[in-house]
Amino acid sequence: MMLTVPLMLALFIANLDQTIVATALPDIGRDLHAGAGISWIATSYLLTSAVATLVLGKLGDLHGRKRVLQFSVAVFLAGSLLSGIAGTLPLLASSRALQGIGGGGITSLVMAITGDLASPRQRARLQAALGMVAALALIAGPLLGGAFADGLSWRWIFYVNLPVGVLALVAIAVKLHLPRPAARGRVDVLGALTATVFTSSVVLVTTWGGHEYPWASPVIVGLAAVGVAALALYLVVEHKAAEPMTPLHLFRSATFSLAAAQFLLASLALFAGMLYVPMFLQTVQHKSAFAAGLFIVPLLLGLVAAAVLSGPLITRTGRYKLYPVVGAVLVGASMAFLGRAGQSTSAPALIVPLTVAGVGIGFFVQVCLLAGQNALDHEHIGVATGVLNFFRTLGGAFGAALFGAVLAAGLHSRRPSPAESAQAFRAVFLWAVPFMMLALVLALVMREEPLRDGTADRR
Repeated sequence: MMLTVPLMLALFIANLDQTIVATALPDIGRDLHAGAGISWIATSYLLTSAVATLVLGKLGDLHGRKRVLQFSVAVFLAGSLLSGIAGTLPLLASSRALQGIGGGGITSLVMAITGDLASPRQRARLQAALGMVAALALIAGPLLGGAFADGLSWRWIFYVNLPVGVLALVAIAVKLHLPRPAARGRVDVLGALTATVFTSSVVLVTTWGGHEYPWASPVIVGLAAVGVAALALYLVVEHKAAEPMTPLHLFRSATFSLAAAQFLLASLALFAGMLYVPMFLQTVQHKSAFAAGLFIVPLLLGLVAAAVLSGPLITRTGRYKLYPVVGAVLVGASMAFLGRAGQSTSAPALIVPLTVAGVGIGFFVQVCLLAGQNALDHEHIGVATGVLNFFRTLGGAFGAALFGAVLAAGLHSRRPSPAESAQAFRAVFLWAVPFMMLALVLALVMREEPLRDGTADRR
């Protein structure tokens, strides 16, 4: 258990910063005299963290995951300190981008390190504990962000990372002992650059499309074209690279490919609940921002409960295919139920489907990572985990674009009536159902490979 403490501390601060900023954005905007550009505080983090999951996951394979994890935590802390003292929006956005590099590396490496500490069969229990920490950090984020913004200053949402991060660095140095890589290779610089261009294009399209610029505008169309070209170039570069950032042979494993696709779909569904349910409550039922944010808690508690339940059961039985099948059904049914919500829908009628959806998503997250890692040789576990987390990030970005477009299409006037707003939000939730039907098909066709009992040799 002591081995997991450094991982829990690092994962806690990385996940905390995914949600702690949201409730403090109005205060940050007023203090820094920022207008529409305030969204870059979140976007810059997303841009760099997506690429960092790939790059730092691969560097962990080449140079040792402990060393790269320490680097990631140090970068995250530097970004936190600079964010706290930033006096302008450009400086804060740049500091958040630095934070994103560290946060992406932490998320990818912590999950990869579970492969060094436990066999695939025993790993489910460890990942369940880490999943609980991640979910609790996501829950605590909006509450702490609001408390700091109201009681102290928004700058404390960044300063709070410093003591926890320093403690994590000390614990990693003292408690964490990992296998050393057998051999070092070269860093795939061109692959990293093309991945950065592709990811930046995708995130900018999904962030700006339908909001900053119309979907058919030259800016959005041009960014989409750049993204497609960068993806094609990335595949060519990775095919020819001696040490590719993303070895394409990983996708020869049908289990790994299906796990990555399901991770994307699970993130898409989670995004629908975490973002659009609070918006629905504020817009349609006129609840306060704080009260609306509290409805995220049942969703994440359901995710935690699923991790607690499924982890030990998978460890005991070695069977995991059933969980994403059940998860797809639970999430799809919950979204269909939310698709009937309106002005008079009671709190329990929303809390129950949100909790059930959280359980379903928890089953997905637990199994996708486990099955994807188990399908590959241990030497590729770092880059494989980075790829899986990369798909998760893309799922959130695609969810933002798709559901945002559906919502905008349903709001036909600048000041829609409550009934019109309710109908638009119902469409958002119902659009998640076919994606869960696709996830169900993928879960049914995925072959359940036996979980290995051995771990990597320790050197």
